[in-house]
Amino acid sequence: MIKKGFIAGIVMVGIVLALAAFTGKWSYLYFVSGTMGAVSLVLALAYLIDSIVLGSTGTFFSAKKTRKVSRVEDAKRFGAIAVPNVLAALIYVVPGC
Repeated sequence: MIKKGFIAGIVMVGIVLALAAFTGKWSYLYFVSGTMGAVSLVLALAYLIDSIVLGSTGTFFSAKKTRKVSRVEDAKRFGAIAVPNVLAALIYVVPGC
């Protein structure tokens, strides 16, 4: 699950890099990748808190106590998506200092 998230994050960064190269506006790399990375980190934190509150399986409204994917795995996946996006945004910012 983590590999799929990491690959999805790399694909997102690749699309943003292609868009930035095509338009010539490299600030897209900072704004778009940074935003996607921040949103993914917030979602990972939300799933992690949700797994602490509700447990890894079940919901408030369902009597079924099993899920195909646990909330902790979802949190890991969103964290893996965030890593390449945050790194791309930081790499863009650091040389500009």
